[in-house]
Amino acid sequence: MCFLCFLCLFVANFPLFAEEPQAAGSERNPSTVDLELLSRGRPISPFIWNGFRQMPLPPVNPGNGPKVSSQIQQGKLALSVSEFVKLVVENNLTLQAARYNYLISQVDLLRARSGQAARGVPGVPVPGALFAGAIGAGVGNTGNVSSNGTGGTSISGSARQLFPGARGTAEPTLLINMSWDRVVNPLNSLRVAGTSTVAIPSAVLQTRWAQELPFGTSYSIDFNMQRQTTTQKNIRYNPAYTSFFGMHVYHPLMNGAGRAFTHRFVSLAENDRRFAYISFAGALSNTNSGAANAYWDFVGFRERQRVAEQAVALAEKVYQSTQQRIEIGVLAPTELVTAASQVAASRRDLILAQTNTQLQEVRLKGLITKAIGPEIAAISFEPTDTLAGEMDITFPPLDEVVRNAMRKPGIQEAEISVENHRIAENFTRSNLRPTFSVFGEFNSHALAPGLSGMFGRMWRYDEPEYGIGFSLSFSVKNRAAQADNLRARLELQQAQVVLDQTKANVALQVRTQMTNLAPARSQVEAAVRAVAASQETADAEQVRWTSGYSSLDKVYQTQMDLVRAQIAEIQSRVNYAKAVVTAEGAAGTFNPRYGIVFEEALKGDLWKGPALR
Repeated sequence: MCFLCFLCLFVANFPLFAEEPQAAGSERNPSTVDLELLSRGRPISPFIWNGFRQMPLPPVNPGNGPKVSSQIQQGKLALSVSEFVKLVVENNLTLQAARYNYLISQVDLLRARSGQAARGVPGVPVPGALFAGAIGAGVGNTGNVSSNGTGGTSISGSARQLFPGARGTAEPTLLINMSWDRVVNPLNSLRVAGTSTVAIPSAVLQTRWAQELPFGTSYSIDFNMQRQTTTQKNIRYNPAYTSFFGMHVYHPLMNGAGRAFTHRFVSLAENDRRFAYISFAGALSNTNSGAANAYWDFVGFRERQRVAEQAVALAEKVYQSTQQRIEIGVLAPTELVTAASQVAASRRDLILAQTNTQLQEVRLKGLITKAIGPEIAAISFEPTDTLAGEMDITFPPLDEVVRNAMRKPGIQEAEISVENHRIAENFTRSNLRPTFSVFGEFNSHALAPGLSGMFGRMWRYDEPEYGIGFSLSFSVKNRAAQADNLRARLELQQAQVVLDQTKANVALQVRTQMTNLAPARSQVEAAVRAVAASQETADAEQVRWTSGYSSLDKVYQTQMDLVRAQIAEIQSRVNYAKAVVTAEGAAGTFNPRYGIVFEEALKGDLWKGPALR
């Protein structure tokens, strides 16, 4: 009874142990995530209640990283494309959310290691063929504690039949059941019990330790004991102590045997962790490519604003010159209306250009910050890279680019999907076989007037029981298993086709984007020549007008042609810069070019140390 009292005291105080207070700066509020802790779980040493406490997680950090403030100089945020992209990696919320998928994959591996079904990570469906029976079932079996040795008829002279079955899961499980009961039975005879009413108080402890081993064998160890008193007469021991100690081993020989069967969810979770790792590379490339395109759009908007400012200055100069000529009587007063309308149109175009630039500046600030605070909102964004510099980018030969692109995230993700479906196919192939198992038991019973006598008889095996057996079961037509296996094989073949399609699409995309660079560069060269020609025509017409041999309409027409040519040149350069970004993204060389280290980009400020693939 002392043992029962200790267990009751432990259970009663268990919440206090599980919620023990943490000192300031301890793991209750850590600054980073422990990846090993997420995938392995809390150790049970030195305190077994560690597994019943919440794991520490850092709070979400809403502040910007330190790099943003360090880039502010003289009231300006002057950034190159490389510096801009690095700030995107540091603070972009889309990437911050994508990092959590890798952490979720670590937790899914922890769940699979416990013997439960993997839940998958976003973007990776769990093959339904991995489940036997209801979707969501784990690996193994957790049953109740054994009732052997806890009743008045538990020790008898009758034989019994052994019933096999898997015991436990990959996670060792301890089951404890304690109870106290008092029953009063009215009897219709005095000959057996010696009394007309029998009161029987009893205290029972039932325990079981169960676990499934990696290769499919499962076992359980049971220990039960009972203390019972009674008011009936002619009882050998009063109080009477009964106990039961049993060991049960179960091993599947066909269906369910092998590490591949029992560890299917662990293998799946490990693949999904790799998928989350690779998937972030895709998210990083897409986000950074989009950010670089936004950077070049902003550079283009600033260039258009510069052209619009020049157009306004020229229109105002022409307006002033027209006023002077009207005053000296060289031009008719109606020409001033034409000059004024040109000034108004130029100012309208300038306002539109300024608005587009300001809106794009806000967008860029949103990409490199978690929140645009007053400090960032008050400063201007100054790009330090120019569109002309992008004309000097060179690429390796096309065949080499295509070979390197075969390791892009999309292809690796498709390869992992094939591996997951292959795990499901192996599982359904095992389920095709009959269930043929071997099992054995060794039990020891005891009955004594006291605890010492009970334990002594139990450990001496005074009343032993041995048993061994085989179990065979199978479906005569086995249609459900055939259907599951066929579906798994079809889904595997489908995944292989998707992989081949992904490779073909990537190769086509790379060839297309690399091919697009040549005409995009030609468009820039043609636009440069067009600007030069328009500039000569506009300058000549300006000279003719100054000399009195031209009209305002011709001057304005040539100036508008020049503005359009300049805007076309700017747009062609922006298009070429974006084509370079797209080609680098297709070839998988964008991030290395701008100095983005993938491991650092993946972890951000969520955890320290390298990622676990």
